[in-house]
Amino acid sequence: MTGKKKVRKGYESCSGCGVCLLSCPVWHRTQTMSFTRKARAKAMQGGATHEEIAHSIDSCLLCGACEIACPEGIGLADLNLSQRQELNRSRTAYPHWYPDENPETNRNGKGPKTASLLLAGEMLGKDQEVCKAIMEHLGGNGKTALAHDDGQDIARVMEAGLSVPQERIECFISLLRPARTLIVAEGWLHHPLRKWLPGIKIIGLGESLLSSAYLRSRIGPEDLYVIESRGFHAGHRQLVLFYDRLRRETGCQTNLDLQRTAFATGASSLQGRNDLLAAGCIENAKHILKGRRVNRIVVEDLADVEAFRRATDIPVVPLGLLGGKGKLL
Repeated sequence: MTGKKKVRKGYESCSGCGVCLLSCPVWHRTQTMSFTRKARAKAMQGGATHEEIAHSIDSCLLCGACEIACPEGIGLADLNLSQRQELNRSRTAYPHWYPDENPETNRNGKGPKTASLLLAGEMLGKDQEVCKAIMEHLGGNGKTALAHDDGQDIARVMEAGLSVPQERIECFISLLRPARTLIVAEGWLHHPLRKWLPGIKIIGLGESLLSSAYLRSRIGPEDLYVIESRGFHAGHRQLVLFYDRLRRETGCQTNLDLQRTAFATGASSLQGRNDLLAAGCIENAKHILKGRRVNRIVVEDLADVEAFRRATDIPVVPLGLLGGKGKLL
C-alpha cells in the first residue's frame, strides 16, 4: 500500500498566530505588520491582489526562517517565492535591486571528476584569499575541486522570481553530476539543487569546514558563530542537531533563536547586496549582537562580514580563515 503524497499547505492555512514574526528580520527592523509573512497571508485570505501587497512581497529577504517557525507547517519558503513570481507577471517596473543580466544558455565544458565540488558563489568567488584558504582546508589536491560554473546567475534570477531558461539549468546541473558531494556556499541554491540532483549530497560551506577537528578547535566560548541562514533552513532537520553539537562542544554563541531558526542579517539577499543600509542588514547585525558579550565574530557567509563590520568594532573573521594567515576584518 502506497502512502498518499503530502499536500503542501498554502496561505489559506495561516491562522494568524504571528509566530513567524519572532524570527523575521524585516519585522524586527521595521515593526510594521504590513511587511510580514503573516500580513501577506491574511491579506490574500481577504482577497488582496499581489499588486496590492507588492511592497510587502519585495521587502522579504527570503531567509527561510518563517517556514521553520510556522506551527501550521505551511511551505512559506516556496510561497514567498511564488508570490514574487506572480507579482512579476503583472507589473511593468521592477525594483532597482533586481538583477539586470539574463543567464547565459550557451555555456560549455565538462564537470571535473572529483569526490567533492565547491560552488563558491558571488562573494567567495571574488575573495581569492579566503577561497584559497578554504580549498586548502577542504583538500584541493584532487579530493575537492572548484566549480567553474557555480550557478550564481541562476541564483540571482530565481531569487528575483524571474524565469531561468531550462537550457541554462540543464547545462549547469550536467556539470555537477560527476561529483558525489556539492559544497555550496550560496545558500539560495541548496533548495533547488536538492530537487535537481536528488542523488548527490548537498552541504553548506560551514558544515563542510566544521568537519575538520582543527577548525572546530579554533572556536571557543568567546566567539559568536554566525550560521548562513538560507542553507541552514533548507536542511534544518539535520543541521539543527549539527550546530547544537557545535555549540555544546565549543561553548560558542550562535545566531540561532529559541525556535532554532537562524536569525539573518539579510546581507546575502538581492536587497542586501545592493545596499546593506537600506536593506536593514546593519540593524539586523546589531540585533544579533544585542545583549551579547563576545570577543570575536566568526561568519560562514562572506556577505555578513561587511554588515557586522559596520555594526560593531568587534573583530570579524570568515570561518575559512580561522587559524590561518588571513587577517581579521
